Amino acid sequence: MSRICLFLGLVWLALTLTGCATRVWNQPIGLADDVYRYDYDFRTRLPRNADDLFIVLAFSGGGTRSAAFTYGVLEKLRDTQVTIQGKPRRLLDEVDVITSVSGGSFTAAYYGLFGDQIFTDFEPRFLKRDVQADLYWQLANPANLIKLAGSEFNRSDLTANWLDRELFEQKQFANMSRGDLPFVIINASDLNNGSTFSFIQPQFNFLCSDISSYPVANAVAASAAVPVAFATIALRNYPDCPQRNIPWVDEALAHDSPLDRRYAVARALERYRRPERMPVVHLVDGGVTDNLGVRGSMMSPVAQFGNVPDMAGAFTPKQLAKVRNVLVVVANAQVFAEYDWSREGKEPGIVGSVLASFDAALGILNTETASLAKQGFMMWEQRINEQRGTQTPPVKVHFSVLTFNQIKDTAERDYFDALPTSLSLKPEAVDAVRKLGGRLLESSPEFTEFLKAVH
Repeated sequence: MSRICLFLGLVWLALTLTGCATRVWNQPIGLADDVYRYDYDFRTRLPRNADDLFIVLAFSGGGTRSAAFTYGVLEKLRDTQVTIQGKPRRLLDEVDVITSVSGGSFTAAYYGLFGDQIFTDFEPRFLKRDVQADLYWQLANPANLIKLAGSEFNRSDLTANWLDRELFEQKQFANMSRGDLPFVIINASDLNNGSTFSFIQPQFNFLCSDISSYPVANAVAASAAVPVAFATIALRNYPDCPQRNIPWVDEALAHDSPLDRRYAVARALERYRRPERMPVVHLVDGGVTDNLGVRGSMMSPVAQFGNVPDMAGAFTPKQLAKVRNVLVVVANAQVFAEYDWSREGKEPGIVGSVLASFDAALGILNTETASLAKQGFMMWEQRINEQRGTQTPPVKVHFSVLTFNQIKDTAERDYFDALPTSLSLKPEAVDAVRKLGGRLLESSPEFTEFLKAVH
């Protein structure tokens, strides 16, 4: 009896200390402060950026390995000087967009919130911290176990709370990309529709929701919520609002071919219009639908207001007429690891088969996504140049993909391929991956060509 009383006393104490755990939900349109909205609009953003340059960074998944790799890319851009209108300027300050999934979202979101502060405290706060162990300890905490017993609080909500407290300092999307910082697109996957879900206002319009008050930590948690290992991050789909009635969706459904990507996206978006049948949207790791983040966001009809061929969400007609050089850097931290069962000639077993199948699908998806994204940008380049004619200087797209496969030394490549996809790496591994990101960018022919064109 005394043990039961003791247990009940501990439960009461835990509830008293922690309060009743509730999920952080997105808010409906109209309740958030409209003074600053996180709209997809370059016309009022980045006023100091050169009109003739447009730079997009795409950060892949891969846990801390990807976070370190993409951090190295930022370091290299910081240390690369260009001359803009006769004045020296860091190339990093010319970046217009960072789009990310999973592990890359930690780096992208942190830079989008804190800017150059990332170069002083991101390593100790995240890269060289055993985040995985910290999250395990969260699960071992009895108070958190009580929280998880609720119907509207799960492991990913717990992870989001930890990230909000320990890394992102309770920042919301209203705090993102202030001043001269690039526009950041964090991507997850919508399990309801099997499609990419980008944390931008045009996507939230279909939920009749305002992204401004939504915690950045929750978006990153959704982007990195690997199925099974993590639960879903949930968003409410609110009743009808004018913002949900987007003309291009009806146009695509009425006139586009069912084989067109715009039609497929519109078909998925149409389901949001029936909140009584989809009251809650469940999000998981962005790598499920696009592990590179570039095709699911920059080439998405949602981000481009239904007009991907002109990239209408990124450029006004006036801006489009001025752009000359476009740099796209896809930082892909995917590994090609050996399996113990393969090396030892054994049966893979159920878990081994599932993991190997997932890796195979992800590898094919990454290759196809990079190819399609490059093809999309090249088609855009051709279209714009045809519209310009011979009287206006042409636009040139420099599309650079950075992968571990570009490492020439076999032993070095094997070392990086053996790094785990987790939220914990040894400090020396973090340093090695970070330096690799800068090294591969520096040796990229497309990046070199871009620098020559700029200078």
